[in-house]
Amino acid sequence: MTINYTHIRDLVDRIEANLAEEVNILGLADSFVMSPWHFQRSFKSIVGDTLGGYIRGRRLTKAADLLLNTDQGIIDIAFSVGFGSHEAFTRSFKSTFQVSPKVFRKNKPSVLLKEKPLLTAELYEHLVKGIEQTPIFVHQPQRYLVGFEATVPSPFISNENYCEILYSSWMTLLERQKEISHRIEGQYYGLVVSPSGQFLEESLTYIAGAGTSKVQDPPPGMVSYSFPEQLVAMFEVFAGTEDNVEKTVDYIYGYWFPNSEYTRGNGNDYELFENVISFEDPDLRSKYVVPIELKK
Repeated sequence: MTINYTHIRDLVDRIEANLAEEVNILGLADSFVMSPWHFQRSFKSIVGDTLGGYIRGRRLTKAADLLLNTDQGIIDIAFSVGFGSHEAFTRSFKSTFQVSPKVFRKNKPSVLLKEKPLLTAELYEHLVKGIEQTPIFVHQPQRYLVGFEATVPSPFISNENYCEILYSSWMTLLERQKEISHRIEGQYYGLVVSPSGQFLEESLTYIAGAGTSKVQDPPPGMVSYSFPEQLVAMFEVFAGTEDNVEKTVDYIYGYWFPNSEYTRGNGNDYELFENVISFEDPDLRSKYVVPIELKK
């Protein structure tokens, strides 16, 4: 099954009507016959926010409305919109509105509370207007890499930019790559791995790696990883900024999958660099690679 704007619209309506309920991401993904990664990526691509971030924003917006327009107690409001404690509610509320719920109610500030997004076919078409991306389809043989790991915040939990976190791993890789046996000159990989395989953790593992021609024991401090033989779609990316990669991923999951004859296959997405002479090349390009299979 492919997720599209009508599915997301129905899900948004369900969330709005049941803000206090916990959302079971595994259950939602399973209902669409998707992996949690595919489901969360599709949601973010269409709505513009992570599922967790969207729900948190809606809960806090509802809470602000209740603080301004009712006499309900603060703890009662917290529970009614899905927060399990006064402390958690106050911390999240202050992070969004810069004041505590108590001060917010007392001062009655003039704020424009966000309404839930109205997802329509027209909006969905607007999100993808002017985007033309035709991937290359390749039956990829098994591939191997050796590199360095870094712990990064999950893109499904946080919108934090983690370029600085990755910089150290990439610099160390480039400094020590000659220690890697059977290295393929100019071939590099960047990928995010979930320890559980479900992509539900607050922190995930990023691997900056160099391609190798065979599996091997990595040098001290490094890790090895292999991609299975599989059918993949490769989308070219101008690798100048992380934002370009993010836009490409949003396009793939928000538009390309719903409108193609393919669905996402098993395995990890990854960014592939080939024939790299220098990462400082202003025209540096990469390929964003997604495992695929024909829709049934």
